Amino acid sequence: MERSSEVSRKLKKGWISAATTLLLVTSIYAEAASAATTSVYVNGRLAQGEVLVRKGVTYLTLTDLQRLGDYDFRYNKTWRTVTITGGDRGDRFVLTLGSRDAKRNGQNIRIEAAPLSYENKTMIPVRVASQLFDADLQWDSNSNRVLISKKSDSNGQTTSPTSPSRPPASPSGPPKPRVPQPPKPPSF
Repeated sequence: MERSSEVSRKLKKGWISAATTLLLVTSIYAEAASAATTSVYVNGRLAQGEVLVRKGVTYLTLTDLQRLGDYDFRYNKTWRTVTITGGDRGDRFVLTLGSRDAKRNGQNIRIEAAPLSYENKTMIPVRVASQLFDADLQWDSNSNRVLISKKSDSNGQTTSPTSPSRPPASPSGPPKPRVPQPPKPPSF
């Protein structure tokens, strides 16, 4: 009797192990299929870098996000941080890979999903990028597309769709005096 209950326990463990493995493989396959079929457009152009979908969050490379405006991206390998500076207001963001804690102009903020590193590429969640860069974000469920965009002003610079246009820059002051040039020698 003991032997049959022991066999029964081993069979249960075997079935549980097989079911767990099947669920894991199925979820990995579904995630890979989802990533392969999701496309991201940044200001109307298809993203050239990797698009990663992980746990329902769509990630995009920093290179593709540069199309959203005049931003400078710096990665610190030691601290595993991405510092993003620029934009309309000269903002400065510091994001840490694997952390939802970030900084905006020195103030602590909490972002929806953490940036990550995937195949030596820094990936930022598309929704986080749209919030940080004041960009519009849309999901087209019919064609599995993510659309992230920032409107352009008359000079072709990207600006926030909700922010008023920037006032013209103040003049830099009087023109500098001209320095006379020495005469050119006659040509023969």
